[in-house]
Amino acid sequence: MKKVIVLSILFIGMHFTILHASKIIVSTEIGFDPIESTSFLQYAFQETTEDTIVIDHVGMDWNTGPLRIERDDITIIFEEGVVLRALAGEFDIFESLINVNDKSNIKIIGYDATFIMNKQEYIDLADSEFRHGISLNSGTNIIIEGLTILDTGGDGILVTRSFQPNSLKNYCENIIIKNCRFSNNYRQGLSITSAKDLTILNCEFSETNGTLPEDGIDIEPDIPEERLENILIKDCRIFNNFGNAIQLALFMMQDNSMDVSITIENTYMANNHHPSNTFDFAEIAATDNGTNGVDGFVHFKNCYIKSSQWSAVYASKTVESFDLNFTNCVFKDVSNNKIDLNNPIFLEVTDYDNQVPRFGGLNFTDCAIIYDEDIPFFNLFENLPTSDGLGNITGNFFIVNLNDAGYFSGVNPENVNITYEYFPTIPLTEISLTTNQLNYLEEDKYIDFEITRNTNIEIPVAVEFEYTGSAEYGLDYDRSNGFTIIPSNSSFVMDAIEIIQDLTEEPSERLEMSAVENDCVQVGPTSVLEFVIDDMLTSTVEENIYENNEVKIFPNPTQEIVQIETKSTNCDITIYDNNGQAIRSFKNQFSKTTIDCSHFNPGIYFLKIDNKVNNTFTTHKIILK
Repeated sequence: MKKVIVLSILFIGMHFTILHASKIIVSTEIGFDPIESTSFLQYAFQETTEDTIVIDHVGMDWNTGPLRIERDDITIIFEEGVVLRALAGEFDIFESLINVNDKSNIKIIGYDATFIMNKQEYIDLADSEFRHGISLNSGTNIIIEGLTILDTGGDGILVTRSFQPNSLKNYCENIIIKNCRFSNNYRQGLSITSAKDLTILNCEFSETNGTLPEDGIDIEPDIPEERLENILIKDCRIFNNFGNAIQLALFMMQDNSMDVSITIENTYMANNHHPSNTFDFAEIAATDNGTNGVDGFVHFKNCYIKSSQWSAVYASKTVESFDLNFTNCVFKDVSNNKIDLNNPIFLEVTDYDNQVPRFGGLNFTDCAIIYDEDIPFFNLFENLPTSDGLGNITGNFFIVNLNDAGYFSGVNPENVNITYEYFPTIPLTEISLTTNQLNYLEEDKYIDFEITRNTNIEIPVAVEFEYTGSAEYGLDYDRSNGFTIIPSNSSFVMDAIEIIQDLTEEPSERLEMSAVENDCVQVGPTSVLEFVIDDMLTSTVEENIYENNEVKIFPNPTQEIVQIETKSTNCDITIYDNNGQAIRSFKNQFSKTTIDCSHFNPGIYFLKIDNKVNNTFTTHKIILK
């Protein structure tokens, strides 16, 4: 379909664009051997001086031993269809397919390129958990995009500190991993032990199995001095892993460790954990060191957990460590395995032998739990001889269950405030999809749409989508998380799909997006949208200075001020946050309006502009840096 040459990526208000000052094509300018190409690839990654290295599609696999990127300031492009395959018998216990150690300003781009290792070989050796697809060790300013990483002897990607004695820091910094797929890896899809400013976007983690912990994503520092600062996992899909979807194993960190700050947002988790795994049976598991754990926060926002045999959330942490927060999450069809202590939310004392603080420190805001078993939605296992019991819990829930089993907070709770609305049956809601624009250029970057529910708005509802058409998932548009949550008491929410750009001429492509009907959602008459994406090189569409011939918004993205120009001088303008909540409204009686956004948090906002002259409205996205 395409070769990815130019991409733009949004990361904390900045755009990164690949530009070729000079490039070298490995097969024709360095060499290729169908039996083994290690020496050619290693020369490219170490000895060349060009800005861009292209591993081109030669119709055969690039068979290789371990590789190390030994240069700064380099872009490596794996062309569409390229397979980088690990040679059998060439990887010792600590060797990864690609290793990056104390290097900076590196881009590894590989849309529809695949890295494959030899998992069965490592299983037979019975010594493997460190043979990773990519190992990032104290790397800085690194972008990894579009790759599929399969069958490793460890993790798909490891983000950790450098173990070199002359390393300047013990963490990776400013890392983006985007639109990648990780499947059938041996230990983890992704491991994070030490990182600052790490962003994981639109990635898929599945089928991890082999050696513990077998998680989709494992966040697990090795020493107290490591850090987890400004970690964002967003718009991902995590399913069918033998371990947890996400494990927060923070037991090596202490009260004097740097505070953690981790956000998991708009992420789908389903059917994770296997009975063979001896670790916590849950989609999300969180633990600290049991006594004086690390401070900070972990926040799950707008996450969707469904179709699980196990608990949605398991936590064994003290009230004195990091806050574990859940906002606007939907836990649907969970706790299906009929065993004891398998409640949708289950908490456990941190130590059965030694005196420890109270356990708890969780907050739930507007979370829905939809399940069938006649068990409390919130339960715990305490041990009063070693701990005074549960503490510091707040929560408001929407519980859908035939049996109002309620919750259990122990015999001696402190600062526990749990409320819930009970529904014996699911309040079915009707969904409609609308948009103001059906035709796009690649350079438009985002396809915007609105999800509206017409009935039963009391509880949060997760609306799932299917995608069909000639536009390819993960190549022409991002690896979408496949759902949107409409918050409680909200009738609509706005969302977007990012368009992936390239410099290859190609015909118009069609993307059809359909809302999926289930026992919570009934689709309305407008539940399907069909978009057309035109190539930005071949399209003859002339750009109008007004969006939809009505509105011009600039600069966008912005840091403080945004200008709005409308053809009409009689408009109502409302600003919404990314959850569909109105945060400011005003009337526009002039063709030009200035909005001061400096007091808003960075993120995505939406404008709804009601034209009172012709009784129409348009919606527009604003990105605030």
